[in-house]
Amino acid sequence: MKILKYLVIVFLLTASFVSAQQFNFKSTALSILQKNRNGEWGKWSNPKPTTVFAKLDYDNDKIIIYSTEIQHYKIIEYLPKEVSNVDEINSYLCKNIDGIAVKISFIVRTDSGYKTQLYVYNEDFVFCYDIVEVTK
Repeated sequence: MKILKYLVIVFLLTASFVSAQQFNFKSTALSILQKNRNGEWGKWSNPKPTTVFAKLDYDNDKIIIYSTEIQHYKIIEYLPKEVSNVDEINSYLCKNIDGIAVKISFIVRTDSGYKTQLYVYNEDFVFCYDIVEVTK
């Protein structure tokens, strides 16, 4: 019985130190791609320095981008990871707070020194954030 109490105490202490499946990021630049009046994609804007924080929260199935207007996305589907010679892509089908479908991808450019980018694909525009992971 004494061993069982000890195991329960160790389990509870261990469980309290297990961190949640959350990843925090900080942007360094932002580029935007928009459709023109004819519905065709234009050109990417030049990257502009920016500091925006983002959180990927697996425990609550959400992604939050803390821009001037905070963007909340509920993850509806976790897409299969895509791996090529130059990229590793983790994508998610999401809905924003208005219920509009949005695809969000975290892309690691393995051919560019493991540069990481966050893409937010909307119907008429795409945001591309250059990001770095923020560790505690």
